[in-house]
This record gives sequence, structure tokens and C-alpha cells, in this order.
Amino acid sequence: METKKNIAPYIGSVFVHVKDMNRAFNWYAKFLGVSVPPGPYDKVFSLQLSNLTLLLDAHRSDHFQPSEHPLFTFSTDDIDKTYNFLKNNNIVIIGEIERFPDISFVTIIDSEGNQIMIVQE
Repeated sequence: METKKNIAPYIGSVFVHVKDMNRAFNWYAKFLGVSVPPGPYDKVFSLQLSNLTLLLDAHRSDHFQPSEHPLFTFSTDDIDKTYNFLKNNNIVIIGEIERFPDISFVTIIDSEGNQIMIVQE
């Protein structure tokens, strides 16, 4: 049996299925504060982040169902400041900030209805 896996022990990219690529790409670009190249955009568009690639995928847009559970998290060093940013930018927030001794988080909805968490550890 071969022992070499050739699989790196880190996540290289995350797929986010979307219904409307233009709307989704513009939402994520504005949310993350990155520049937006002019559209139209293909069925898959990669958004390079500092630690991985976010792949927006509209291939199955005719059968799209938004995620009912958070797909992934974005990190913050100040959950209260981030919460105010979310409110001031009309981003849909589910509930209030949940606080625990070692972690605090808030759940939001992206332009396509997917849930995402913002976490302060």
C-alpha cells in the first residue's frame, strides 16, 4: 500500500454556491473590502483571501438552496465593532452576538441567503 498521500494538511479553498453570481460577487467584495473587477462574471469566480480562496459557484443556480447552517467563519478581533459595521451596512444579522468565555460570534446572511459566522476568539 502506498504511504505518501500528496494531500496538504490545510484547506485551500471553500465553495459557496450562489444563485446570482453578479449579486454574490459584489456582496462579498463590498463585505470584505476588496476591489471588484468589472463583470459579467463566469459561473465560478475565485476571490483570493489572505488564507484561502473563496470560490463562488453558480453552476447549479436553477436548483440553488441556501445553506441553513453557517458554511464557514470570518475572524474579527472586535465583535462589537464588527456588529456595528454589519448593522450600519444593512447586512442581515440572525439574532444577537453570542458570548462565551473564550469565543463570541454572530451569524449573518449573505446576498444569496447562505449563513456565515463572524467569530472573535
